Amino acid sequence: MKRIAISISFVLISLFVISQNAVIRQVSPIQFSELIKNPSGVLLDVRTQSEFSNGHIANSGQLNYYSLDFRKNLLLLPKDEPIYLYCNTGYRSQKAADILTENGYQNVYNLEHGIMDWELKNLPVVVDPDARPDTDNKMDFSEYAKLIQSKELVFIDFYAPWCSPCRKMMPMMDSLKVDYHGSINIVKVNVDASKSLVKALRLVGVPYLVIYKNGKLLYSNNGAVTRNEITSVFQSNLAKN
Repeated sequence: MKRIAISISFVLISLFVISQNAVIRQVSPIQFSELIKNPSGVLLDVRTQSEFSNGHIANSGQLNYYSLDFRKNLLLLPKDEPIYLYCNTGYRSQKAADILTENGYQNVYNLEHGIMDWELKNLPVVVDPDARPDTDNKMDFSEYAKLIQSKELVFIDFYAPWCSPCRKMMPMMDSLKVDYHGSINIVKVNVDASKSLVKALRLVGVPYLVIYKNGKLLYSNNGAVTRNEITSVFQSNLAKN
């Protein structure tokens, strides 16, 4: 019995050491572009098929992070080859990397800020011939430049359809638009549909929230906010302006 207990303890310790040695390497677009030249590695895009079709890194496979069988299919990847992961901002690919390292994969690389940062560095993407670009809440730079010069407060919500925090905030944003109608102009900008604007502003993540008046930036926030947090910001800026 003692020998069995010792054996079990040894296995557990071995597994702990393996998991401790499994490191996810966060890399920049330039580093990533060099790494994926390795012919033995696996390059994987973990976005949806629509996102993939509208712009992906050449020679990458695609596996939808939101699919029910994502984890099962992800773990079919070979353990003896480096795995190179990316998504739009690095969030989904980081989650995928966590799954791999928890299951003994030792050579996992994540494009830290995703393909948004990749495109900011003017690195190439492939657009499929049958791609259907997203046009909802599209905005170009000239429209944006005109919008932020408004004499009234303008609140801009940069979001993406695939972004979970963005989706969770959508009902709140819709209700705020009603509650502050006539006092704050609340505008949504879809980053997937507004890639030229995203590139000009050098955005690398969503949600990204800003308030402008007369061309002056009064507030900015990267990440989700609660209703109480944003209404407090609204009231403060209305009082000042």
